[in-house]
Amino acid sequence: MVTHPDAGVILDLDPQELPRFVEKCLLEHHRVLAKHRPNVRKDAPETAVTIVHIPGLPAVCVKEFRTRGRLHALKSLFRHTQGRRAFVNGGKLLDAGVGAALPLALIQERRFGAVETEWIVMEHLADAVELDRYLVKRIEAGWSADERRSLALALGRFIGTLHGRGIYHADLKTCNVLVYDGAAEGCAVEPPSRRARFSLLDYDDVSFSALVNDRRKVKNLTQLFLSTPTAVRASDRLRFLREYALHAGINRKERKIIARRVRRQAAGRRILYVGLNGDVVEDWETKS
Repeated sequence: MVTHPDAGVILDLDPQELPRFVEKCLLEHHRVLAKHRPNVRKDAPETAVTIVHIPGLPAVCVKEFRTRGRLHALKSLFRHTQGRRAFVNGGKLLDAGVGAALPLALIQERRFGAVETEWIVMEHLADAVELDRYLVKRIEAGWSADERRSLALALGRFIGTLHGRGIYHADLKTCNVLVYDGAAEGCAVEPPSRRARFSLLDYDDVSFSALVNDRRKVKNLTQLFLSTPTAVRASDRLRFLREYALHAGINRKERKIIARRVRRQAAGRRILYVGLNGDVVEDWETKS
């Protein structure tokens, strides 16, 4: 087991108690999965995610990378596993000032030296929600034009800053971006979207370099475009793009070229996002 140096501080727990805490988390993770409890966030052949509550301690998120056969396990002898990448990348994102849940512990189950199954125990961002679901909720609540503009600008700054710092997420769909708007604080001074903060999910797919090239920029923008509800207006999408370009260091001419490339890549494809009652598929070209 590998633990983050700040794990004890986050949990307000003696570092010597961490191994026992992690053991309890894994036991509860398996129990929750077996009983199909509401705090199962994902239960797929390759990964499972649960929210675990241990009495007297903060809730945590447990992500399980399941065994995918011996051949896949053997690859762990030559390169970092998904779990290892996630554990390292989470810390690197936080060090770079990018929102992410802190990875608290990494546990690996090995067979003949090869990693077969992994678990990451990470900080649970309780008041955050996936961007696609957040958008659906705000749209249904009848958000104002000012709120729409504010969110578009905030998201543009966030994604533009990522690319400007050489940070690339290979699967940057709206379901992999968390939004926290401070609503749980009960503050009604400003519309919630003005206080929106963003964090990344599934950061085992994140890479760091000196530069995010245009191909990757277009891929990320296309992923966001094709996972954003069609109810988000074209004017707000353009507002997002202008703010993104400003923070990514892209001039007006380059921005227009990238916008055309995104449109070409999205042509003939449908928008897919997670709504309040499951997956939603929409045709964007008939509404553009």
